[in-house]
Amino acid sequence: MTSQMEWSGIGGNFPDTTLSDRVRHFAAAKPEAPAILTATTSLSWRELDARADRLASALQQQGMGPGDRLAWLGRNGPEFPVVLLAARRARLILVGLNWRLSASELEAIIARTAPGLVIGDAEFAGHVPGRFTFIDAATELDPFIADAPLPVPDHSEPDDLCTLFFTSGTTGEPKALAYTCESAERMTFAPSTMAFTSESRLLIVAPVFHTAGWSWTQYGLAGGMTQIQLSHATPAAMFDALEFLGATHAQWVPAILSTLLKENETRNIPRGQLKMVGYGASPIAPSLLKACLETFGCDFSQVYGLTESIGPITHLPPSAHRDPDPRKNQATGIAGPGVDLRVVDTGGTTLPAGETGEILVRLPYPQAVKWAGDAPAVPVTDADGWLHTGDVGHIDADGFLTVTDRLKDMIITGGENVYPVEVENVLSGLPGVAEAAVFSIPDEKWGERVAAAIVPAPGTAFDAEAITALCRQKLAHYKCPTRMFEASTLPRNATGKVLRRELRDMFAGTDT
Repeated sequence: MTSQMEWSGIGGNFPDTTLSDRVRHFAAAKPEAPAILTATTSLSWRELDARADRLASALQQQGMGPGDRLAWLGRNGPEFPVVLLAARRARLILVGLNWRLSASELEAIIARTAPGLVIGDAEFAGHVPGRFTFIDAATELDPFIADAPLPVPDHSEPDDLCTLFFTSGTTGEPKALAYTCESAERMTFAPSTMAFTSESRLLIVAPVFHTAGWSWTQYGLAGGMTQIQLSHATPAAMFDALEFLGATHAQWVPAILSTLLKENETRNIPRGQLKMVGYGASPIAPSLLKACLETFGCDFSQVYGLTESIGPITHLPPSAHRDPDPRKNQATGIAGPGVDLRVVDTGGTTLPAGETGEILVRLPYPQAVKWAGDAPAVPVTDADGWLHTGDVGHIDADGFLTVTDRLKDMIITGGENVYPVEVENVLSGLPGVAEAAVFSIPDEKWGERVAAAIVPAPGTAFDAEAITALCRQKLAHYKCPTRMFEASTLPRNATGKVLRRELRDMFAGTDT
C-alpha cells in the first residue's frame, strides 16, 4: 500500500472555505505574484481577483442570475480562470464547449444549453448561432467589463449548479453532466498524490472544456499556485513552458510523453525543475515509463476519474511507479481517503480480490447530476450512492485497482471475453509497434472478431504476420487480433482516449 505521506491536500474545507474565498485571500496576501502565465501574458492575483469581480458585475448588469448559463468556447488561455471565477461569483453555470466539435455539433449543444453569453476565441465565433451573443476574450472582454460597478455580492450556495460539461462520447452520444458548488470545491480540496505546494507552477495542457483542464485550473486558484495555461500543446511550446516559465507540475497523457521524449533528443528538459507529472486516460507502457523516469527525473502520479465522478477516483502514487512489480507499476491506482470501491459481477454481487467485473465507486462528496434544462436533475449514482463506472477491472489484495477496459468495449468472440486494453498492452511492447488500438469487427461465425490498428515504429515496415506471431507467444490465441490494419495515427478525443468507434467505422469491410 502507498504511504500516507504521499497524500496531501490543498487545504480548506467547504463550506468554511470556498474557491472565491481563496482567491480573495491570495489577492491580499501576494497581490503582485503571478496567478496566470502564458507565453505572452501574465495576470497577478490582484488583477485576477479584480477582473473576475468586474466580469461578474457586468454579467449581473446584463440581467444574468442564478442558474443562467455562461459558456466558454476557447482554448486554454489567461481569461478562462477569470471566466470560471466570475461565473462562480455571479452564481451562473459555466458551460464548457468543445471547440474541436464540428459547427453543427456545437450549434446543437449551444442551442441545448441556451447560454446568456458565450466568451471565447475569435477563431470559433463562426460556430455560434447568430441569436446568441459572443464576446472575443482577447479584444472585447475589457470594454465589456470596463464600466461594471463594484463591489460584487459573492454568495454562491453549496447546492448551486456551477459547471456543465459533456461526456467524451467514446461509446455514444454525449450526456450533459452538471456539478454543484459543493461537489466542485470539495473535489478541489480532496487529498491527492500530486505533491502540490503554494510554490508550484502548474502546466495545464488538457483542454479546459473537459474536467482534466478545468480541475487543474481550480487546483491553481484554490492552492495559490501559478498556472500556465497552454493554448497549443506542441512539444516546443511545452518545453518553452518548462524552460522559460518554470513549470514544476505538468498534466500530460501518455501519448504526449512519447512526443516529449522525441523533443528531448535535441532539447534537454531542465533537470530538477519538473517535480511531478500527473497523467490519465491510459496507463504508461512499461518501456515508456522507464524512459520517462530516466529522462525527466521526476515523480509520476496516475489519476483515474470520470466526468461523472467530477474528480479522481484513484491515484497511482510515485512509489508505485518505481515499484519493480508490474502489478503495482501498471495498476490504475488506489482509492483515496474516504473513497469506497467495489467490483461486481453482472448480477451486482461484489467479487473477491483479483476477480474482474464492473467497477463501482462511492466518493465522500456528491457526484455529477444529469442536466436536462428546466427539468429536475437526475443523480448519476444509484439509490445507495454508488456510481456504476461502466469500466471493467479488478482490485488486488493490497487495494490496487487495475482498469482493464470499458464494459461496452469488451469483445465477445466465440463466447470468450476479450478486453482490448490487455491486448493493447502486449502489442505496444512488441518490436516495430509504436502504438496499437484493439477493437471488434462483426463475424458471422464467432459473433465478433478481435481487430487491431497498428501505428508502426518510425523506420519500421508494417508486418502483420510477424506481429501476430509474437502476440500469440504472449496471449491466448482467441485474444490475438485476426485482423490487423496499418494506421498513421490513432483517433483520440480531447483527453487522449482512443476512439474505438471511429476505428470500427474506419476499417469496416476492409481486408487485412
